[in-house]
Amino acid sequence: MSATQRRINAAAMRLFAERGSVDLTMSELATEAGVARGTLYRNVESIEQLFEQVRAQLAFELHSANAQAMDAHGDLDPPLRLSTGTRMIVRMAHENPAAGRFVVRFALTDESLREMLTGPPMRDVAAGIASGRYVVAPGMELSIASMLMGTVVSAMWMVLEGHQSWRDAAAGAAELILCALGVSHDEARRIAASPLPATAFEV
Repeated sequence: MSATQRRINAAAMRLFAERGSVDLTMSELATEAGVARGTLYRNVESIEQLFEQVRAQLAFELHSANAQAMDAHGDLDPPLRLSTGTRMIVRMAHENPAAGRFVVRFALTDESLREMLTGPPMRDVAAGIASGRYVVAPGMELSIASMLMGTVVSAMWMVLEGHQSWRDAAAGAAELILCALGVSHDEARRIAASPLPATAFEV
């Protein structure tokens, strides 16, 4: 992606997040991005296509950066990996409020749920079930994925609205998720308080 495309995407993400919809014009986007309309038309097929591009790119970057950071951190235990990923995404909302607001506005969609079901978090859940670290009934994948999404998005909203610090919101979300998956309360709290790797997100 070129520097101009990244600039346009970043401006679109801010506007989509502020409005909670794809209801914006090319002129508004050009002004927000600081580019000429001709440049915009050469890079953007339509506002709807741009929204999908922004959403897909952000999801890809979040999942990729999260997985890389956890691997570098050496977290082999599924609950520790899942807690780390949860807390890093909540921290991202603090460090990049525009990206955080976009996620809060648009995460709970059918496409996002499908990506969650096949993405790193659910792979870690599957590994935890297989190793006996989680105790959940068979056939709960969809419920678990929706629970993960709802808990993380709620924690991000609490941070963005100033109700909690990112550390408290992130630790609370991670602890709740682990307890829901069958980890004991004491262990879940300890895991949710473990050190995090350095920031990896560049969104």
